[in-house]
Amino acid sequence: MIPISARRPTLTASRAACLASIGLSLVGACSAAFAEGIEPPTRGQTVYVPIYSEIRHGNVSPSGKVDSILLSVLVSVRNTDPKTSIRVVSAPYYNTDGALIRNSIQTPRIVPPFGTLEIFVEMRENAGGSGANYAIKWDAQTAVSPPTIEALHSRFQAGYSVTFISRGRAISEP
Repeated sequence: MIPISARRPTLTASRAACLASIGLSLVGACSAAFAEGIEPPTRGQTVYVPIYSEIRHGNVSPSGKVDSILLSVLVSVRNTDPKTSIRVVSAPYYNTDGALIRNSIQTPRIVPPFGTLEIFVEMRENAGGSGANYAIKWDAQTAVSPPTIEALHSRFQAGYSVTFISRGRAISEP
């Protein structure tokens, strides 16, 4: 009979290196998760928001056409700062080719603390296409917690429904 202490595998250099690598990977993953937490205050940003006013699905037909459905989109600009208002300066809406369709905010709009500004893209509008986007520009008089900007895409119809969210990401600061 082999003593219990003799049955334990020994920690070789390669196993130690492997464990160290796994440990560092876990630390890196945890650091990345924490980095996504509280964003530093800022006085403004331009936020890119992907918009899918149309999605393609199914198979390509012999004629080369793909099935698609139109979606309505509710863009939500949520002021996350508990004390200070923000100002949404502009909300240019671009199509799949990057051409400007319109600016959905004609004059700057104030969003109070914990308030929300909504922009709606109707389902019947198909000018944006599957690669549409907003480039929402906002600012504040003092550094504030950056707003959360999301787009809720939806279509509800007898037999099926489609709903998903895309999040905006800052692409520049003033």
